[in-house]
Amino acid sequence: MKAQKLLPNISRLGILILCLAFSQGSKAQTAYKIGPKPVMTLAGTSTLHNWSMTATSFTANATMSLSSTNKLSGISALSLSLPVHNLKSESDGMNSNAYESLKADKNPNITFKLTSAKVTSSGGSKYKITAMCNLTIAGITKPVTLNTSVTVNSNGSISCSGTLPILLSNFGIARPSFMLGSMKVGDAMTMTYRLTLVK
Repeated sequence: MKAQKLLPNISRLGILILCLAFSQGSKAQTAYKIGPKPVMTLAGTSTLHNWSMTATSFTANATMSLSSTNKLSGISALSLSLPVHNLKSESDGMNSNAYESLKADKNPNITFKLTSAKVTSSGGSKYKITAMCNLTIAGITKPVTLNTSVTVNSNGSISCSGTLPILLSNFGIARPSFMLGSMKVGDAMTMTYRLTLVK
């Protein structure tokens, strides 16, 4: 009698395990790396005019949760590394002063490291990712929030774009000056990024 009572319970347990396995299998953890033509720009103001520096070469890796129909449900890992010397402006003098202010000799990379993220659907293949990250500039690490617009493309690649306001003083960076001090960079700058992640 006891064995007969156990059989229905065992059957239900088996069905539950199969359902869980199917559910997990429908959302794959997929590794991504940076695709072609990424762009990251640092821009700000000065006492004379606005300035900007742009990099088109940096690295990024991420782990995303995608369903079999390319629906994005989560992001469990993200790291990005931008070599400071890959940032270029139209002025060699500005480049040199910026590298010095960013302490590129001792801290050659600007890095992001994900700590947590929330994915929100914007409809169709578009999403908003609110990512809590540790941002390291000039050897100083601070928590920041990245608000990123994301599109999952038909080929499975993921296009990302967004902006991040930054205060140089938060990272212990002395504001660069030029032309014998007549031009001085403001404390606030904006980081703008556009990149595609590929499998």
